[in-house]
Amino acid sequence: MPIPLFNCSIDPIGMSSVAQLFASGQLAAGEHVPALEAEISARVGNRPVVVLSDMTQALQLALQLSGVSKEDGSEVLTLSYNCMSSNSAIHHAGGTPVWLDIDPETATIDMHQLRSRISRKCRALVAYHVAGYPADAAALKQLCDDAGIALIEDANNAFGAILPDGQVAGSYGRFSVFSFYANRNINGIEGAALVCPNEETAEVVRRLRRFGIDQRAFRDSLGEIDREADIPEIGVSASLSNVNAAVARHSLSLLDERLELTRHNARTIASKLKGIPGLVPVKSLGEAVPCHWALLLLSERRDDLLRALKQAGIGCSKLHQPNHVYSGYRSGSVALPATDRFMDQIIAVPCGWWVGDDDCDGMSALIRAVHS
Repeated sequence: MPIPLFNCSIDPIGMSSVAQLFASGQLAAGEHVPALEAEISARVGNRPVVVLSDMTQALQLALQLSGVSKEDGSEVLTLSYNCMSSNSAIHHAGGTPVWLDIDPETATIDMHQLRSRISRKCRALVAYHVAGYPADAAALKQLCDDAGIALIEDANNAFGAILPDGQVAGSYGRFSVFSFYANRNINGIEGAALVCPNEETAEVVRRLRRFGIDQRAFRDSLGEIDREADIPEIGVSASLSNVNAAVARHSLSLLDERLELTRHNARTIASKLKGIPGLVPVKSLGEAVPCHWALLLLSERRDDLLRALKQAGIGCSKLHQPNHVYSGYRSGSVALPATDRFMDQIIAVPCGWWVGDDDCDGMSALIRAVHS
């Protein structure tokens, strides 16, 4: 039986709720959008939350509202080991990425290098919680505050992860982003949540996600566009649909149970792999509790392991291609030796709620056999 790395399926109850929406005609706008914002907010200390069409739009708005622009040569610190859906936002906001190396043992930002790369042009740090393995967001916030730059937590696949100090991922960023893409732990098919520093900023985001329109004053008493209504800042088309919000709300209702199963699987597999020469799981940072978008392993026989697992129908991956190699960023040559070592050994294997005990046994046995 194949074991997918990610499970993007929607259960019958979720499909039934969407079917009712299709029948109602409330597809683009509706009650599920503000309800989802409120439910996400309740899990991140009641900070204001705005949901958007996708995480790239969310990050781009966060960067722009943090002062990133092309006009002043803004720089943004970021991990190279990340997805284009994150780092492309820096380009579109007008910033230049300053690539950071990774700590291979914990898949977090190299803090020493980070301090050395802050310049007067830096406007923000995008801190990716890699695959749901939390970074030390409290320490990153202190560093950013001292440097006068914004911390943006890229928690796109880390909803529900616990930081080293016991707070939830997304608690410290001036802005924090969660993704609702189909393979994330909140599946909305697509979409994202942007956690904002205050309600005033959240209102700005709500306008900018819909072309810059202030929905409270855009139409007259007849429901027509008010001729006197102004749009002082032109925004984008980045609203989350009512359908996506409904799917995400259903997925959110299942999250706690699924996270418990996922963490159980991660512990089980890791325990079965103890003592294998040339193989170590990526460590959690301090007392952090990952939500495990996948279980990350460092293998000296990584390519053999990739081949064997895939031939057995077990989903696995290097997960990301370091972004600094892409010429479109025009960031020039940069040395990231730890990232290079990480990429030689990293493999992500499935441990999600859909993985059963027999799957854990079979996968662990195959990994052990490859390393024997």
